[in-house]
Amino acid sequence: MNRVNIRKINELNVLREIFNKAPTSRASVTSELGLTKSTVYSIFSVLTEEGLIYDIGQGSSTRSGGRKPALTNFNANVGYTINTKINSHTISCMLNWLDGSVITYQEYPVTGETASQHLLALYQVIRSAVLTGEKLLGISVGIYGVVHDNKVVKATISDLIEFNLVEVLHSRFDVPVVLENEANMSALHIRDFPGNERVKNAVSVSLLDGIGAGIIIDGNLYTGVHSEAGEVGHTPFYGLDHPVPIEDLCSDLAVMARLSRLKGYEIDIADIRKGFDTEDTDIERVLDQFSTGIVMILQNLVLSFDPEKIVISSQILRAIPELLTAIAARIKPFAHKHTPIELSDNPDQAALLGGCALISRKILGLPTGELVFKKRNTPQ
Repeated sequence: MNRVNIRKINELNVLREIFNKAPTSRASVTSELGLTKSTVYSIFSVLTEEGLIYDIGQGSSTRSGGRKPALTNFNANVGYTINTKINSHTISCMLNWLDGSVITYQEYPVTGETASQHLLALYQVIRSAVLTGEKLLGISVGIYGVVHDNKVVKATISDLIEFNLVEVLHSRFDVPVVLENEANMSALHIRDFPGNERVKNAVSVSLLDGIGAGIIIDGNLYTGVHSEAGEVGHTPFYGLDHPVPIEDLCSDLAVMARLSRLKGYEIDIADIRKGFDTEDTDIERVLDQFSTGIVMILQNLVLSFDPEKIVISSQILRAIPELLTAIAARIKPFAHKHTPIELSDNPDQAALLGGCALISRKILGLPTGELVFKKRNTPQ
């Protein structure tokens, strides 16, 4: 390994230390990383020139006295990212500073169902989201489908594979663009926005527009050889006259579509909750199949990966938490140890925050390893 490579590795390690521990001092970073004082001071100078860090004043001296250390902070406001998700009828959009702090979040309707209509809406959303006077650093896009080498391989909006989405957005906005599966983005949110709990092995299950699982193993996103790991929605469901993909029956979108056909009018989440409370026969039958399908998926994920926890994104389960309690009870006998199963507080924002972590890591040159992003609305 030559000196240039060693220098770059040291710079990235120092940047990671400041990102995770800020405000911190040169002396603290020197001690934590075991580098020489001159190396750390030199790297601090480079990062300051690049606008990634800045001094904020003096800290407290040690018990033995001595000069107070100069404290340094990560400069989250050096630029921002635009993080989006293509849904069946809307585009979700969140703007974040480089440390993950949320600037804005909004949902935008899409007129039409084709990929070209969704992509036009996506472009218009991103263009309108650009902040005057601030530096756009990168864009992330989440989809319901399979992404391999930053290209759509499969998608619930089937003709999306005909477009080179990354190339189009890069040519329009001249910044790095990353594309990822929605469930994988939600899994990155679990890992990189941990709050008080660090998780190294977890599964994120999305039941929203389709069904997919994002898998974190030993702190890394696992996608498989062809990026199809976690595509559990294609599991066949044998509870009907003929097997069908489980996501055609048990995703939130599929359940609402089935009930709308049965009832002859548009069904929403509030209608499903009401039908559950009033013991509506059609709704009970469809929810029973929904629960059985989810038990199959979760049971296999628990037995296959033995995660620290599973986090589910589902409008239906959020509206009817009694279903999740019953589902967890049906899984428990098949697992040697109890695996906590939680509901995502805000499924849509979780995926966008995961996208934010993904593109921010690319910008910082830190694609792997621990980075602790911030759950807050204003960077400090």
